[in-house]
Amino acid sequence: MGTQMTQIVMIRTDKKLLLNQSTFSTPLELTTHACQFERSRERAGAYFQKTLSIFILFLFLATSAQAQETIIKGRVTELGSNNGIPFVNIFFKGKLIGTTTDFEGNYLISTSTPTDSIYVSLIGYKSKAKAVKKNESQIINFQLSPEVLNLRTVEILPGVNPALRIIKNTINNKNKYNRDNLQSVQYLSYTKQETDVDNISDKMRDWKLFRPITSMWDSLDRVAGEEHETKLPVVMSEVISEIYSYKEAKKKHENVNAVLIKFVGMKDGSAVSQLTGTDFQNYNFCNNNVAILNKDFLSPIADDALLFYNYYLVDSLFIDSTKSYRIDVRPKNKKDLAYTGTLWITDTTFAIKQLDLEITKEVNFNLVDRVRIQQQLIPTEAGPWVPTQIRVMIDYTNITKKLVSVVTNTYNSNRYFVVNKPKEKNFYDTRIQFAEDAIAKDSSYWTKERPKQLSPLEIQSYKMIDTIRQMPVVKNSVDILYCMFSGYKDVGPIDFGHYTQVYAYNKYEGTRLRLGFRTNAKFSKNWIIRGYGAYGFRDEKFKYNIQLERILTRYPWSKVGVQYRNDIDQIGINNDFTRTMNLSQSPNYLYNTFSQIGNVSKLVRKQESRIWFEKDFNLGFNTKITFQNIRTTPLFPVSFGDQFTIFQQSKYTITEIVFDTRLSAKERYIQNGTERISLGNKLSPIVSFNYTLGIKHLLGGDFNYHKASVSIAHRIRMATFGYSQVLIKAGKVFSEIPYTSLEIPRGNQTFFFANNTFNLMNYFEFVSDQYVQAFWQHHFMGLIFNRIPLIKKMNLREVIGANMVYGTLSDKNKNFNSNNVFTVMTDTPYCEASCGIENILDVIKIDFIYRLTYIDKTYKANYALSNPGITINNWGVKVGLQFAF
Repeated sequence: MGTQMTQIVMIRTDKKLLLNQSTFSTPLELTTHACQFERSRERAGAYFQKTLSIFILFLFLATSAQAQETIIKGRVTELGSNNGIPFVNIFFKGKLIGTTTDFEGNYLISTSTPTDSIYVSLIGYKSKAKAVKKNESQIINFQLSPEVLNLRTVEILPGVNPALRIIKNTINNKNKYNRDNLQSVQYLSYTKQETDVDNISDKMRDWKLFRPITSMWDSLDRVAGEEHETKLPVVMSEVISEIYSYKEAKKKHENVNAVLIKFVGMKDGSAVSQLTGTDFQNYNFCNNNVAILNKDFLSPIADDALLFYNYYLVDSLFIDSTKSYRIDVRPKNKKDLAYTGTLWITDTTFAIKQLDLEITKEVNFNLVDRVRIQQQLIPTEAGPWVPTQIRVMIDYTNITKKLVSVVTNTYNSNRYFVVNKPKEKNFYDTRIQFAEDAIAKDSSYWTKERPKQLSPLEIQSYKMIDTIRQMPVVKNSVDILYCMFSGYKDVGPIDFGHYTQVYAYNKYEGTRLRLGFRTNAKFSKNWIIRGYGAYGFRDEKFKYNIQLERILTRYPWSKVGVQYRNDIDQIGINNDFTRTMNLSQSPNYLYNTFSQIGNVSKLVRKQESRIWFEKDFNLGFNTKITFQNIRTTPLFPVSFGDQFTIFQQSKYTITEIVFDTRLSAKERYIQNGTERISLGNKLSPIVSFNYTLGIKHLLGGDFNYHKASVSIAHRIRMATFGYSQVLIKAGKVFSEIPYTSLEIPRGNQTFFFANNTFNLMNYFEFVSDQYVQAFWQHHFMGLIFNRIPLIKKMNLREVIGANMVYGTLSDKNKNFNSNNVFTVMTDTPYCEASCGIENILDVIKIDFIYRLTYIDKTYKANYALSNPGITINNWGVKVGLQFAF
């Protein structure tokens, strides 16, 4: 009995139900309770088995249901670039079951009622379908190829378009979400960029040039995916930066922590690395205009967007738990500078959650076939939304079918936003600063700091670029292109050029040949020697220039230089050395070259000695101080001095101190070896001021005098209405000096159009000592031609302009120069107007110019007497080359 009792206690102990023997008074009572327990245990066992059976049944049914679910995941990428495509529609054929890809192109979709295929579609890409294995989990990847958009007409029935309510609310609320309204913002930014050569035919691929890399090229195609499309990577870059912007001071500071760049045509990696910063990725669609390649396009939520866009409500869906409306946008005129694509706008708050917009081939966008911008945005604690991810694709035009084109893909990821906590104001004085080891970061750094790791295709592309760069034929091709665009041929540490200045002709020198040079960074990173030698075959005299410069600091930029020049100049053509004439205008190479050829007669020989110092004192504020001595010998009859003085002179010497300042708040530069190159000034005007003090007797100076001038240049952008370029300049000479050193408006007797020049005024036509000049051109960018049948296919653009100058000459300078023959304006200003066509064959510009004043017979007769052989034309046609988007 004791054994049974012990067994019972053991059983209860196993069940965690302890039976205490002291609760029973006799062994019989204990036995009775033990029997009852055994019966209870048997009933519990039966209940447990029943419950277990039901549980197993439910488990089996659930497993069976799981087995009937079709689960598909994968990635959608772009053919050729292998970049993930966000916002792609994924759906089962014939079903209302679907999803969209995330920003990296990944997707996941499941259903218990699948069809035999799955479809992917996105505006701007060719749709595609693939077979599905039912009731299985599987991976299906897609590669989509871009296509020219062929948008079908959408019929809007009578009534209110529901998309308009959403868009109007978005326009009304955009200022609240505009990130430009943040007092300050800082974040960590990662930018990855790849540039590929596209449209390489199979015949070109067989060229001897590409044979050494054929195997690597094939490996790229295999890694890229399902279809074959030959592209050649030429640039791969990555940059990690800390971005700081400050609204009050309108300043932006960028600390570049790391740069990794591989470039087939790289001559100086430090220069190219400065082009990879995130400053180029600020596409803010809450603003009215969004610039791409310095050309404005109207935002779909601009104040006047309803005049230029049609809107269609397509769907509503949840993105990151936020209900959003999908609105498709299309320009009313396909040629207008406007976007096509999709906006996802949040419900009730009406903020842009994400967007996918494109500039199609039909748009009048020179040298560019297609642009695609995709963004994903998040709200900040202050209210405005900021982009966390941006992807931009630019497909450049191949000019002819026999030439390749270029495609650039840029990916930008922004993290760790801090808003409305600005730094000290002086922190923003330096626009961009590179870490000392920015280019020297090792692979372990990049592995750790990249937001996402490189794909196998990107790794292979890096290796391929390194191989291509070392090929001799590629190096030679890069040298040729460098010479074409820079004008110089580098031979070791010395560059020779500029090739446009090799030949000139005038009456005094006859045929003139010139060879110039400059040292490059191989010679020295801080010292620059430059100069030229020229020889005239008629006067049989040698002319030359030599100057030495020293870069003192790069951030901020400062430089000192000395120069001696002995040469011949044409009055009214050549710019003063100290003046800032290139006010963000494209160089007039054709004008500069051909103005030195032909009937050039008002020549002076100059011996110039100068020393100068220039420095950037603040963001966009440049100052230059020059001390110079110039000995001038006119090569035509000149005399000046008091008209009652018997002894008058023609040769003269001036000694000057010149003070120049230039303010361009948003201008950005890159440093290419020993040169500094401007990348433009965005929307800010350029203001310049010059003051010149002439000192008599110092180094033989003949005169005391004062000069001052101020100018402002501004590009006024108007999106679909084009843009206007304006330059206004005013100045005064406060003393009496030879008329050859007074203000002489810049004329043009060549066949080529020149900016900021009076194109129907002759050289040296007017002289003044107080003046105001105005230049205006408006580029309509095809606003009219885009709406004319047949003509609109030619992508021509309209341009109009007007130039004016009014100048007077004081009595004291009239008396001082009374023995000379020159023209002074009356009470009427000189005016000319122009209209023209640009973008002819993408690069040619033709202007028809009309001279509006000083065209009467009396003026022409008097002018012909003092300028034999030179006529005044009432109208003319000028041609120019203009490489503009």
